[in-house]
Amino acid sequence: MNTLTRQPLAFLIVLLLALVAQRVAVAGDIDKLLALPEEKIDIGITALTLAKEIYPNLDVAAYSDKIDILAAKVHWLAQGTQDPERRIRVLNTVLFRQEGFHYDRNPFSRAKEEYYFLNGILDTRQGICYTMPLLYIAVAQRLGYPIYPVAAPDHLFVRYADPSFKEQNIETTSGGKYFPDEVYVQDFAVGPKGRKSGSYLRTLTYREFLGHIIAANAFVHARRGNGAKALAYLERAARLNPRFADNYVNLAISYRAASKALAGEVAQRYRDKAEAYDEKAKALGYVDAEQIAIGRKTRGG
Repeated sequence: MNTLTRQPLAFLIVLLLALVAQRVAVAGDIDKLLALPEEKIDIGITALTLAKEIYPNLDVAAYSDKIDILAAKVHWLAQGTQDPERRIRVLNTVLFRQEGFHYDRNPFSRAKEEYYFLNGILDTRQGICYTMPLLYIAVAQRLGYPIYPVAAPDHLFVRYADPSFKEQNIETTSGGKYFPDEVYVQDFAVGPKGRKSGSYLRTLTYREFLGHIIAANAFVHARRGNGAKALAYLERAARLNPRFADNYVNLAISYRAASKALAGEVAQRYRDKAEAYDEKAKALGYVDAEQIAIGRKTRGG
């Protein structure tokens, strides 16, 4: 998955019809976290704080402790190794084999709200191709391992950012297997434009990854009928990661849907925004689900 923005857009199209014209602000604690510089971002804390907006009774500290426990198990088994391959092997052993975290291959898995949040995967031991990398990164960051997210169309994986290490890409939905960029190019129909723009297959910073995390909240707000907040969060996602084409497609769909509930100049302004965002996504090399499906069918996948 992306990104979590593909299938859930069906909800946005319907629910954003109720969008009101006014903007809403991002909650104070969340806004402070999103404004932190790269070196001070804790992916686990940020993801859990955002999740608390959806789950008000969530104990952020308790779930952060769960991440620390997982990191401690990896640390003990890794015995201080500096070798990237061994670090990854130990991470895979602890998360996938000992703890049993796994990708839910049910075709309806993306409809499960809890699968979009770090507390959800910690509770269920199951996730999708957004939360599997999210957990992996949250644990790796506590260990000081240079593991970062990478976006492909409709998917996320992680990368061990060390130029001396050949097998950098780690597929968390397949038990931590290595796959070269060429596999993702083929499987997800990534074109030259998408790679050159940095929309796809580029190592993301933690700050850019926050755009994916806040988009999860946008999805849930849309499902729950809070279109104004959903749109505000999608705008924030695009500011956090302005090179990601999918952000602009989400905004285009949202503004176009919202315009149908409005009239006059405001409706036209929303339609103009939607068109501009569509063009932005196209310029960045956006790949839609149909292109991916055609490519896989052509290759017999």
